[in-house]
Amino acid sequence: MKPQQQYSPRFWIIFILALAMVSGLGFFYLLFQPAKVSSPAVHNSLKDVAEFFGGTGFYVLIVIYIRSLLKIVLGKGPLLHRFIPDDNYDRSISIAKKVLGFLNRTHRYVGAAAIIIIAAHALMMGVRMWNPFLIMVLILLAWQGIFGLFLILKFTPALLKRYGYLVHAQLFSGVMIAIFAGFGHLLVQ
Repeated sequence: MKPQQQYSPRFWIIFILALAMVSGLGFFYLLFQPAKVSSPAVHNSLKDVAEFFGGTGFYVLIVIYIRSLLKIVLGKGPLLHRFIPDDNYDRSISIAKKVLGFLNRTHRYVGAAAIIIIAAHALMMGVRMWNPFLIMVLILLAWQGIFGLFLILKFTPALLKRYGYLVHAQLFSGVMIAIFAGFGHLLVQ
């Protein structure tokens, strides 16, 4: 498998700001539409369960992206060496590698749980609460799940597995999921 192409921090700042600005324009356009979706005044137990799933899905995604961040940080030894004092460097790296090993072994289960939990959250909140941002989040999660499956299936052709890795292991999806979910939830408040 090829390592993910590394982009400069400047690229990520520009990408995040541009995506947030374009999404913000879409948000304000949708916000001032006459057929604005609003939350129901009634608070029932199904909505409480759906909100629990939403919060749980958020934390599961955090675990997934902490793994990604840890992989990036551990791949840059000299940068990490600047932050950790010399006498603690080896011990800190070994602990971080143990944590990363555990996260790597459980990643497929955590990823599947994230997709199921977030889809359950969206379905329990009701389709009438969906807006273009939340639909994009569901599409991106399905995209990540499908290409993640290509990586774990035993009989996947090598070419499909290689391209599955390149598509699945993109930070772009995570950034888009976070921004779209944020704006999507703001629309239903």
